[in-house]
Amino acid sequence: MEKKENSFKKAIKEFERINSLGYRDLLSRFKNERVLIGLFCPYVPVELIHASGALPLRLIGVSPPMSHVHPHLPNHCCYLVRSSLESLLRGELNEIKYIIFTHTCDSMQGFSEIWAFQKKLPRPYHFMMPTRLGGEESKIFLRSEIERLKTFLDSEVGEVDFFCLKRSIKLFNRIREKVERLYNQKKSTSSLSEKNFAEILRASCLMEPEDFLEHLESLLSSLAGEGGKEKEGRVPILVTGNMVHSPSYFSLIEEAGGEVVWDNLCSGARWLKLKTREEGDSIEALTERYFSLYLCPTKHRGAEDPLTSILKEVENYGAKGVLFLLYKYCESHFFDYPDLKEELESKGIPSLLIEVDDPSASSGQVKTRIQAFLEMLKPF
Repeated sequence: MEKKENSFKKAIKEFERINSLGYRDLLSRFKNERVLIGLFCPYVPVELIHASGALPLRLIGVSPPMSHVHPHLPNHCCYLVRSSLESLLRGELNEIKYIIFTHTCDSMQGFSEIWAFQKKLPRPYHFMMPTRLGGEESKIFLRSEIERLKTFLDSEVGEVDFFCLKRSIKLFNRIREKVERLYNQKKSTSSLSEKNFAEILRASCLMEPEDFLEHLESLLSSLAGEGGKEKEGRVPILVTGNMVHSPSYFSLIEEAGGEVVWDNLCSGARWLKLKTREEGDSIEALTERYFSLYLCPTKHRGAEDPLTSILKEVENYGAKGVLFLLYKYCESHFFDYPDLKEELESKGIPSLLIEVDDPSASSGQVKTRIQAFLEMLKPF
């Protein structure tokens, strides 16, 4: 029992340590080991990057003082854009060779042009995902973009051997499976707090995948045999929105008596849906996975996609309410929000919107609003 407890603490401590590092210290860990390629969007095919011998790292924003960025950006840009450009201008990302931008929101597309204008490392690469993920034309276009990325990696990093690509697909599938298992186990595991869980998901973006998987398996092994019944006295909620897996917000939810039974976050469960077929043509498998699920507000398969996805998750996981955690100034999510809120209300599902500026900080007002929301749900 003591050995399991030590394994759990050791894994959580490592995830917390990784998350505590600024980009400069974080990236120095990998100096001269592998080519580092940064990305923002979880839908970049990291399997290709990994198969080339490079290390994919997802930039999720740190909290440097905003002293360099103001002349380059208007105030109405989200935290991720502002903090990432600040890190670039401070020279904190110099160890990264390339940064991959996807065709998503207006802010990120404009950001890619500002980034290129700086003529600093990391150098930008554009992965052009189609806006509408439906129809044969979109599949043909996306496959050509994946092949173009492979050609780029072949020439700039290392040849993407198809044996290595299959091995990388299996690795990331295994990580997704283990993280999904942790999602489900969290519901009946008292020792795994919401803060712990947020730390794990955040660290998954910043660690070598093999290293992350090793610590994740150790943690799951330490939790084996624990639980078996649902946590009592907690209000089950679904959290949806951007990449806001910040320990502070999830701690507030738990302290107020809530339990996140599932999420629809860019930094969370949406990435789990990208499990990839392991047999057959690997490029085709990477292509087809984007056409069977709701991705985010910048991609479309039909007017009801985000609503259908959220309603299904509320039902499947027994959530009594929905908490929207949205980055301030995120137009893509805020365009969807009024329709989602109205439809949830029509189904008798309460919701609360929290606008997030700096996800590393949370105010007393936010705590009060979350507490009031959960109190309202308790009679259910």
